[in-house]
Amino acid sequence: MSNVSNFIDQLKGWGTRETGDQRTAMAELRRGLQEFPHLAPYMHRYIAPFTSYPKGKDRWKKQWKKQTYYLTAALFAQFHSGSQTAQYSSEKYINMGTYFHDAAKNSESKESIERRFNALLTAHPQDLHYHLRQAIAFLHSESKKGANIAINWEKMFWDIWDWNDDEKRPLIQEKWAANFWHRDYPTKKETEIKNQGE
Repeated sequence: MSNVSNFIDQLKGWGTRETGDQRTAMAELRRGLQEFPHLAPYMHRYIAPFTSYPKGKDRWKKQWKKQTYYLTAALFAQFHSGSQTAQYSSEKYINMGTYFHDAAKNSESKESIERRFNALLTAHPQDLHYHLRQAIAFLHSESKKGANIAINWEKMFWDIWDWNDDEKRPLIQEKWAANFWHRDYPTKKETEIKNQGE
C-alpha cells in the first residue's frame, strides 16, 4: 500500500469520530483550511508523519506535494463536518466533474452550478485551494440536502498534486469536464413515460 493510500486510510479513521482524539483531529484539520496556502501549525502533528521537508533542486515540486497532503486533509474534514456517517468512493473514474454533475442533475440552479464548476475548472494552481474550498462547501451542503455524493479522496489527492503540472493539468481538466457535461441516459421509467406520451 502506498504512502498516499495509508494517508487516506488515516483520514477515514479520523472521520469515524468515535473518540475525542478523532473529533479533535477533524476539527483542527478543518480549521486549517482557513489559513491556506499557509500550513497551519496545529495541523503538523497529524500530517507531518506522511510528508518530508522539501529540499534540493526539486524543492518547489516537493513543497506542492506537501501542500497537497495538507489541503486534502482539510477538505476531507470540511466535507465531513457534521455528517453522521461518512461516505467514500473507491471508483477510479469519478472526479470533481462527477460530483458537480450529480449535484446539478436534479437542481433548479443548473446554470449557477455550471458557473461554479467552470470557475473551479479554470483555476490557476495558486488559486486552486480557494476554489476547492468553495466547491467542497457547496458539495457538503448538497449532500445534507439528500444528494448522494461520495468522494474518492485518493483520486482527489492525485488530481490536486497533478494540477501544478502544466502538462498533466489539461488532462485532468478534460476528465472533469467530460464527467460534468456527459449525457445522462434516461431511465427505463422515463423512457416508458415518454413512449406513452407519443
